[in-house]
Amino acid sequence: MSPTRLRKLVQFGLVVAAAVTGWRYAQGLSLTSVEKYCPFGGAATSYSIATKQRFSCATGELNLTLMLALLVLVLLTRKSFCSWLCPAGTVSEWLGRISGRLKGRKAKDRKHNIHGLLAPAGKADRWLRWLRVPVLAVVLYFSFVTAELIFRPFCPYYVMFSFRGPHVETWSFWLLAVFVAGVVVIPMIWCRYLCPLGGLIWPFSKAGLLRLRRNAESCTACGRCDEVCPHSLHVANGVDLCSGECTLCLECVAACPADGALELGLPGKGGRRVSGWVVPVLMAALVAIGVLGGSWISLPSYAREYPDAASEGRVSAVEFKVRGIKCVDTAKIAATVFDDMKGVRSFTAYASRNLVRVEYDPELIDAAMLRRLVEGPVLDVKTDQYVFHVFDVVEIDGQPVAEATTETEQTKGEGR
Repeated sequence: MSPTRLRKLVQFGLVVAAAVTGWRYAQGLSLTSVEKYCPFGGAATSYSIATKQRFSCATGELNLTLMLALLVLVLLTRKSFCSWLCPAGTVSEWLGRISGRLKGRKAKDRKHNIHGLLAPAGKADRWLRWLRVPVLAVVLYFSFVTAELIFRPFCPYYVMFSFRGPHVETWSFWLLAVFVAGVVVIPMIWCRYLCPLGGLIWPFSKAGLLRLRRNAESCTACGRCDEVCPHSLHVANGVDLCSGECTLCLECVAACPADGALELGLPGKGGRRVSGWVVPVLMAALVAIGVLGGSWISLPSYAREYPDAASEGRVSAVEFKVRGIKCVDTAKIAATVFDDMKGVRSFTAYASRNLVRVEYDPELIDAAMLRRLVEGPVLDVKTDQYVFHVFDVVEIDGQPVAEATTETEQTKGEGR
């Protein structure tokens, strides 16, 4: 199997995984949302982490560690994330290829098989790519100011794969339709010109270690590499392709008919040649580190102490996994159920994990009572009425409710 064939399998697998994850979340079959794995969430919550030492909205540890892993990946393999791992990028590429084939049939010219019905070139293309920068600035500014993921209803990835998740409006699907039409007319229009994550990693990609090299002595100047590049880069015109737009999809290497004319290598004249398999290997390693890293750090989304928190006495703690704890706002609402309950010391929520940790005095209250409070009615301050079934405890101290309840009843009043 070639690296390019592996890339297509990875792309397909991740699109399916994103769709299944989003559908299960929308149906209430899982507590895991597609945004849990989005590295841009790490950038959106960075200001809250720096200033408040906690996560904003529904972001969490995994968003942060995946963002850090992505930056390292970009410094090594440029924008490989965009062409290998990003589901929105994959859908854009698929639609772009359909567009390219339509234009190719119309023009009866093989040279148009990838660049679609309309492909800005030259200065127009270069200037349009700068649009990502103001888009990134606007998204980050409002994310920092509001501590909300304000980009949700505009993001093609989230709208496509969340199956109408939080904040997705009817007009979001009209924007998605515009996105699809835009990609058909101008292949990769989102990735090239508008994606804020693309704007964020752009300067890091420019400094990326691996790059494509063209051997002029072996090159036959057939131009096939230019024809298949999804981002319309002019591979055939250079010697050392160090563009910040290169996603190392390796389509140009696979399409090149001349052995040794195009190869992956390290920087510098005469830099060492590198196998194309280095890209997926580095990617797999850094994704694994990013995912595992999410369990190495622990920062709350919301924390609160109660009036008698400083009182003397033994302290116990219980952790609830709660359906309905999705973000900072829902965590704040959940914390209000303990306002008038004597014996509750503190409440700490980790929204991205749907996790709540409650410290309490076992002489005054127990875990079973705390669970009943969490699952009880919640006052809606807007309507001044109580709302039922807002929160549902699905695990207690890591055990499914049915198993955990029995143990809790047996250890009532015991300190931990």
